[in-house]
Amino acid sequence: MSLTSNDPRSRLPATIDPIDLGERGARLSGVLPLKAMPRLAQVCLNEAGEARVDLTFDRSEGHEVYTMRGAIDATVRVTCQRCLEPMELRFHAQPELMFVRPLAGAASLAEDAEVIEVDKPLALSELIEDELLLAMPMIPMHEFEACPAREHGAVKRGTTNPFAALKQRKPTER
Repeated sequence: MSLTSNDPRSRLPATIDPIDLGERGARLSGVLPLKAMPRLAQVCLNEAGEARVDLTFDRSEGHEVYTMRGAIDATVRVTCQRCLEPMELRFHAQPELMFVRPLAGAASLAEDAEVIEVDKPLALSELIEDELLLAMPMIPMHEFEACPAREHGAVKRGTTNPFAALKQRKPTER
């Protein structure tokens, strides 16, 4: 069951009930603008970016555990930390979350499983924003060959060690 049309610009709901979506085996697809994700927008140069979202919800066999899996592709404008010039950054997240009702036995799941107790609808934009913040590179940079800093000599690959000259000045052992 799909909750959106085939149009890639389809609107996503503001809030979701992942347990209800899991019961129905639903799929959410659409585009979420960067301006709907204020924490992510803070690390970007402007709010012109967007995230393409494709999520499926399901119920695990034999448990009261509901899963959300999918793909999120984002394109944002950030500052390259090598040359300090604006750049377009494309990155990808593959969320795999588990949801349970309160007191539904989350303790019986593996300790390293990311389980979220759900007792009310969740803001979809916050869920997507969390996953994108986790997937975003800590230090965004152009590819080395495409970075303007390469042309200015600020960064050179394969150069000699700047301390190599000191080795020649080291006094010889007596």
